[in-house]
Amino acid sequence: MAVRFFAIAGIVNVFLHDLCANARTGITVSRTLTIDGQAYYLPHESFSPFPDAIISDDVLPLTVITTNESTITGDLIRNTIEGWKKSDDVFSDSFLQSVLLFQTGQNTATVTASATSFLAEKSVEKLFLSGIRPPDSGNFSTIEISRVKLPAGPYVLSKDPSGSINVYEPRKLFFDETQSFFKSVHPLKDGSFTVVSASLDTDSSPYIGVPSRVYAEAKDKNKLPLAGVRVTVKDIYFLKGLKASCGNRAFYMTYGARNATGPAVARLGALGADIVGMTKTVQFANGDRATADWVDYHAPFVLRGDGYREPSGSSTGAGASTSTHDWLDVGIGSDTGGSIRGPAGANGIYGIRPSVGAISLDKVMPLSDVLDTAGYLARDPRLFRSFGKAWYGENTMFRSYPSFPTKLLLSPDFQGLTPAATDVYNSFFAQLQACLGASVQNFTIADAWNTTSGVGVPVNSYLNETYPTLIAFHQWTVLGAKLFEDYAAANGGRKPHINPAVLARWEYGQMRGLANYTAEVARQQTFESWTADNFLLEDPQACSQSIYLYPQNAGTYDSREEYFLGPSSPPFGFSDSRVAVHARSPDMVIPIGQVPYASVISGIQEVLPVTVSLVARRGCDFMLLDLVGALAEAGIVQTVKTGRTAF
Repeated sequence: MAVRFFAIAGIVNVFLHDLCANARTGITVSRTLTIDGQAYYLPHESFSPFPDAIISDDVLPLTVITTNESTITGDLIRNTIEGWKKSDDVFSDSFLQSVLLFQTGQNTATVTASATSFLAEKSVEKLFLSGIRPPDSGNFSTIEISRVKLPAGPYVLSKDPSGSINVYEPRKLFFDETQSFFKSVHPLKDGSFTVVSASLDTDSSPYIGVPSRVYAEAKDKNKLPLAGVRVTVKDIYFLKGLKASCGNRAFYMTYGARNATGPAVARLGALGADIVGMTKTVQFANGDRATADWVDYHAPFVLRGDGYREPSGSSTGAGASTSTHDWLDVGIGSDTGGSIRGPAGANGIYGIRPSVGAISLDKVMPLSDVLDTAGYLARDPRLFRSFGKAWYGENTMFRSYPSFPTKLLLSPDFQGLTPAATDVYNSFFAQLQACLGASVQNFTIADAWNTTSGVGVPVNSYLNETYPTLIAFHQWTVLGAKLFEDYAAANGGRKPHINPAVLARWEYGQMRGLANYTAEVARQQTFESWTADNFLLEDPQACSQSIYLYPQNAGTYDSREEYFLGPSSPPFGFSDSRVAVHARSPDMVIPIGQVPYASVISGIQEVLPVTVSLVARRGCDFMLLDLVGALAEAGIVQTVKTGRTAF
C-alpha cells in the first residue's frame, strides 16, 4: 500500500508567558498536511494521548470504528464507512491506512474473516484493537491496546513536541471563493480559540478548517442538540484568545486578544456546535455598500446570479458564505436595522432578526443598546427551526404555541413588482393561506397609525430621525469616542481611519446629542407600544393574532459595480424593514422562489432569489420558527441550494 502522507509543512508558534518576573517560552506545533491530494490542518492541541501505538512515519492517518457488537464482520465495517461518506465531507478511504476497532461493551469481540478481507481490500497497514481478539490472519500488523475512549471518525496519529504519540482531529481545509471570512478558527480545551494557521495557494481568502461530522454521532443529541452543526460567527462577537476587527483596521491594531467569549457564542459551544470561522462585517455593522464604502477590507461576493450582486450587510460574510458552501450550516450575525434580513434576501436563504433580548449581547460590539439583536442564517428550514429553538432556548420570553395566526396582513409594497416576482409571491400567499386556514388582507401601517396612534403626526415623519439617532449617538458614545482616544494614545495623536459612511453617521450622532437621543428613544417606545396594542395583537393560542408580510427582496439586482458621488447619508426614514426594528419584534426571512434577469456581466439570463419577510408580535419568535418548520413539512418551503441558483 502506498503511503498516503504526501506533504507536511510545520508551522511553529511561540507564545511568551509572563509568570512573576520570569519569562517562559512554550512551543506549540500545528501542521498543514496533504493526504491523497486533500489538504488538512492538524491543530497543536491533540485530542488525547495514544500511548500503545508505535509509528514509523511522522503522521499516520487513522480511522476509529466503535461498535457494541460481539462479532465484527466485513459488512459491519463497510456499512459504517459508507454511511459516513454520505453524511460527512471530511472522511475518506485515505484515513484507512490504520484502523482502530473499539468494542464499547464489556465482553471481548471477535473479528471475522470477512472483516479481515475487507480491511485488506482497503490496504489497511495497521490494525489497532481495543476489547477485541486479534484475527487469525491479515495482511497488516495487529496491535492490541488498552481500552480507549475515542469517538468514531477520522484521526491522525502523530508525535507531539515531546515525542509522545497523540491522536489529533484533522480539519479539512476548504477554499472560500466568496472572500467571506476574516479568519478560520477552532476551539481549545480551555475554552479559548485559536486561528487555523494554514497557508495554501490562495487569492487572499483564508482556507477554512472544518471537523468531521462523524464525531457528532456519538454525542447525546438531547444534551447537545447542535452537535455536528458547523457555525460561523460575525466579526463583532468577541472570542477568547482572538482579536476582532469589527471591519476596521485601526480597531484591530488598537485592541488585543479578548480574555473571554461572550455568552451567545459560549452557548453555541455548550450546545455542541462547531465554530469554524469569523466572517466579515460591514465596518462596525453600520451600513457600508460593497464597492463604495468598504475601504479597509474587501466586501464578500454573493455567488447568486452572475456573482456581482450587492451582498448587503452588515452580516455580509455570514450571508455570502452560508449561501455558497455546502460545508457550512449556519451563519451567526446581528440585526439592528436589517443586517440579517438584507443578506438573507440577497442570498436567498433563511434568516431571522429575533426579538430584542433573545440572547445576551455581552462581549459583542454594540450599535444600539435599544435595537441590537443576535440573529442567524441557514439554508435548511428544519435546521433553521431547531437551531433557533436551541440557541434561544434559555429565554423564558419564548415558547411554542398550539396554533398559528389566522390573519395575514400584506404590505402595499407587494404592489407594482415585476410580473414574475408577483407570481412567486401570489403562489406563496395561496399556499400559506391554505396551510393556516387564514384570511388575507392588504394592510397599510401608515393608515392604521393615523387612525389609532393619537400622535397626530404621520409615522414616516414621526420616526424619520429615530433610527439614525439611536445607532449613531450610541455607537459614537460607547465605541467611537474611545477608539479615537485609544488610537491617538498609541499613534502619536493621530486619528484612526473610519470608512466615510460610518464617519458621517458618527458625526451626525454627535450633532444630535443626548437630548435628541432621549427624545428619539421615547418615539421608538411609542411605536413599540402602538404595535403591541393596535397592530400585532396578542393571541393566547398563536402568540400573535396576525403576521405582517412584506417583500424582503423581489429578485431585484443591485450591482456592486455601481459608483456613488459621496458617502451615504444617515439612514433616515421609515419603511417595512423598520417595523420589527422599532417594535423590537421578530422578522423572519423565507426564500420562496426565483426570477430571471439579463446579466450585463455574464451575458446570459441568470436568476435571482425571491424572499419574503414575516413579522410577528414581540416574543413570538418560536411561533415563527415552528411555522417555517410546518411549511417545510408541508412542502411549501424547502432547503435551498448553494451556488448560483437557490432552487
